Amino acid sequence: MIISTYNSEFLKMCAVCISETSGGQLALFIIVLSFVILGLLNTSWKKNFKKENK
Repeated sequence: MIISTYNSEFLKMCAVCISETSGGQLALFIIVLSFVILGLLNTSWKKNFKKENK
C-alpha cells in the first residue's frame, strides 16, 4: 500500500517536470526557429531586393 501511494505521487511529480521541460523546450525551439527564419530572410533580402549602387 505504501509503495503504490509513493508511485502515484512520483508519477504526478514526473508529469509536472515533463510538462515544464517540454514547455521550455518548445519556447527555445520557437526562439531559435525565429532567428533562423530572420537570418534567411535577411540573406534573401540582401541578394534579391536590395538595390546596390555600382
